[in-house]
Amino acid sequence: MPPQTYKLESVFNEAAVPEITFVEPKDFGFVRASIRTPGKHVTIVGPSGSGKSTLAWKAFAAEHVRRDDILFINGRHHSATPSFVEAIEREFGIAGVGRKGVADLLSGTPFVFVDDFHHMSPGCRAELGHLLKPWGEERIRILLVGIAASAEELLGVDPELGIRNDPYEVKQQDDAFISKVIAKGEDALNFEFAANSRVDIIRASRGVPSVVQAICRVSCIEHKIVETRLAKETISVDLAALREAVLRSFHPKYFSRVVGLCKGKQQARSVHNTYFEIVSAIASSGQAEVPLEYLRERIVGPIADPAERNRKSTSYYNCLKNLKEVIVAQEMEDVLLFNDRQNVISIEDPSFWFYLGLLDLNQVRKRIHVRGTAYPYDVAISFAGENRSDAQALARACQTVGLEVFYDFDQQHILWGKTCDNGSPKCIRWRLYTWWFLYRATTLRRTGLPLNSTLARARRRSGPRNTSFR
Repeated sequence: MPPQTYKLESVFNEAAVPEITFVEPKDFGFVRASIRTPGKHVTIVGPSGSGKSTLAWKAFAAEHVRRDDILFINGRHHSATPSFVEAIEREFGIAGVGRKGVADLLSGTPFVFVDDFHHMSPGCRAELGHLLKPWGEERIRILLVGIAASAEELLGVDPELGIRNDPYEVKQQDDAFISKVIAKGEDALNFEFAANSRVDIIRASRGVPSVVQAICRVSCIEHKIVETRLAKETISVDLAALREAVLRSFHPKYFSRVVGLCKGKQQARSVHNTYFEIVSAIASSGQAEVPLEYLRERIVGPIADPAERNRKSTSYYNCLKNLKEVIVAQEMEDVLLFNDRQNVISIEDPSFWFYLGLLDLNQVRKRIHVRGTAYPYDVAISFAGENRSDAQALARACQTVGLEVFYDFDQQHILWGKTCDNGSPKCIRWRLYTWWFLYRATTLRRTGLPLNSTLARARRRSGPRNTSFR
């Protein structure tokens, strides 16, 4: 009979700091030493679900730093707070004490723990970077948890900060680490996974602690193991059958962001399917780092018709042009990295990599109104030279609300050396709407475009529409 009874949620729980199944990562002793060292700040970075916050809390506990002695700040709560001093004021429920008043408040706090600091506003992060060195000299100590890119930006503010800050990076764990997590849970609940199931779970977790916690918790629920068993038993797990149950653990964190990513920058009632195809190709690649050439081959390569392939290629590069902005808008900077210098898209968050591999993208397709790329541009603007300032203002206004706009200055690389086909540029037929600037009759003559015939062709076709401005 097991010596102690545990509830499942205290053993396997991807949403909380593990008590029973905590395994010390390799830097655990060094983080403890940093916490013990007066005048040291501590920075812990890594992808989501890698155990950064768990490492911090466990190191505090091991050094007997009580939670009451820690000012905990969730960076997500200060995404719009203009300065770090104001963030501290808000945490204390006061206002207007300024930098010196805040320093006096913090002097009696052993540690300030800022979690998800990369979600703080740029103003918050910049001011914090400048404050770390002087506050360290005043024995105000900060422990930061976030993603690597933001840490480099923050700590790069002051080149003399290096010796006052100990940085640690938490990466994916190895199979031995994941196996220890599983074994601790098995011992606590008095059961064991069949050998082949254990191998499958370790492989599926991809070295991510939160993922193995989720898989093990769902597996136990499936076998009605909700607390420590009186008699030990062996269970086999079919991960494919548990797919939906495991996904439910990650849907709240990722699903809406995947939907937003598939919509791209487009804010109209329908979206280009090219964004959706980019996400689908990344998901099916099975790689954490996907070359742009691979994506292009998957999305553009199979199209046999030259005209359609050209339209899809245009749509693909338009999507890439906006991709960084889309990633930021969906708050996925800690999840996806678009490296246009190395021409790759990399998944920085292993939990998301796991999630994307399991997700049925048809669920995403149902949430968005996907339209094809017969018209890779939403709007084409036709105008005479003297009306360029108005045309450009219209183009920028359309782009601001997420429309794909054909405006000649933006597409010079496409138009270079091209001639008109039947009097109108081919690209003007690749749009849902055309805006014509009709100021004077002479304007129409100087454009060289036979407006009447173009409008007539448009009326005979379904879909594209024309709007004129006088």
